[in-house]
Amino acid sequence: MTTEQNDATFEASIEMTEKDLEFANPPISMESIVSTFKKYDLRYIVIFANNMFYVAQQDLQPYHPMYADDSYPEDIEQIFNLMTVERIRKIEYINGVLKRSPIEEHPDG
Repeated sequence: MTTEQNDATFEASIEMTEKDLEFANPPISMESIVSTFKKYDLRYIVIFANNMFYVAQQDLQPYHPMYADDSYPEDIEQIFNLMTVERIRKIEYINGVLKRSPIEEHPDG
């Protein structure tokens, strides 16, 4: 992957729609995603590898569970699941707009 391709992978430039949730498990919806971002004052979520996520607040400080051995709240975990299933590397909420990175091609495709 070139530097340009890698940068594009982590750029959240596409406004999300309900169509992006085609294979998502209920109860996730656009409303629930926006609600979660607002509830925890989140700016973006990035997936790096298998079950490795970085969650940043609007002030760009990391958001993490209260204790080291805790998991994230269930509503954030649902977004992690969506990102894994849909192969979305980054979801960002800024200025009231929810955006995502380009969807990666499946490696077998």
